Amino acid sequence: MIPKMVRFFEKYAIYDYSDEEIVAEICRRVKQLRKGCRFSQQSLANASGVSVATIKRIDSGQMKDMNIMTLIQILRATGSLDGVADLVPDVPDPLYKTKIRVPKP
Repeated sequence: MIPKMVRFFEKYAIYDYSDEEIVAEICRRVKQLRKGCRFSQQSLANASGVSVATIKRIDSGQMKDMNIMTLIQILRATGSLDGVADLVPDVPDPLYKTKIRVPKP
């Protein structure tokens, strides 16, 4: 079990953790979120469309490769979609793809 990540998404510290440790931390947070919303495992499964077996694997820390759709469904059911947009940075199109109009002399 990994120690609780106090500043989990700190810009550089995140790279100190393995992929498995990051998934374990996300599972821990999802379990806390479920309990904080007063969802039972069954009620979260019903609200999110995720199987109760998956919710149990998340709660027990046995989930090794969480599907992004599963995470989105759970976050939507708990009203916690706010941070999803920050999962992947919005990178502007490279300059070579940008059409630049050069004024005619």
